[in-house]
Amino acid sequence: SITRLGKDLDTCYACNTQWVDEIRQRTKSAIHSLDDDSSFPMLPQRVVADVRKVMNDDGIVSLDNGMFKLWFARHYHTHQPNTLLLDNALATMGAGLPVAIACSLMHPDRQVLAVCGDGGFMMNSQELETATRLNLSLVVLIFNDNGYGMIKWKQSALELEDFGLDFNNPDFVKYAESYGAVGHRICSSDELIPTMEKAFKEGGVHLIDLPIDYSQNTKTLLDDLKQFDN
Repeated sequence: SITRLGKDLDTCYACNTQWVDEIRQRTKSAIHSLDDDSSFPMLPQRVVADVRKVMNDDGIVSLDNGMFKLWFARHYHTHQPNTLLLDNALATMGAGLPVAIACSLMHPDRQVLAVCGDGGFMMNSQELETATRLNLSLVVLIFNDNGYGMIKWKQSALELEDFGLDFNNPDFVKYAESYGAVGHRICSSDELIPTMEKAFKEGGVHLIDLPIDYSQNTKTLLDDLKQFDN
């Protein structure tokens, strides 16, 4: 029936992709505009660019679920299949580290990076014990905003007030060390790349505490896209 319907359609209904091409081009132009931004706490755009510079073509990035996932999905360019793992179905928080552990077990010769928000990481942070006990080599990068960033963003989009979304975190460096891992804290935008490179070179389990600036979430992921409404 679909085939017969297609034959009856007038050619004037052919898809006009000009608007799609325009969105694609403008998005590509915007993606790299803040790759060298030096502000601190770091913007997610700069973080994604730095991660891409450190990861090998076959390096695996395991994303937990949170605001950072949208930035990686938008900005991270992959070179091989199955090297950016993200859960867009159930979007389960706390999955980033366990998935990274599985990847390290399956591919011990490849870089494995778990990217987690502070909220999602704390839901399964005890799995650091598993990673160290199994003598795995992986790096955990924590986007630290002391809150549930994605829920804040969604509430803001609906013009709702924040409620119960801010919390205090442990000292992640000492927390990692308590499990036998190595902890790092980023204190300036130029520290992330060398810290990640050192962690991958040394091997073992490393945790990197990264303060993040989510102030551009609404502008970039909502307001700028409204330009295409017409």
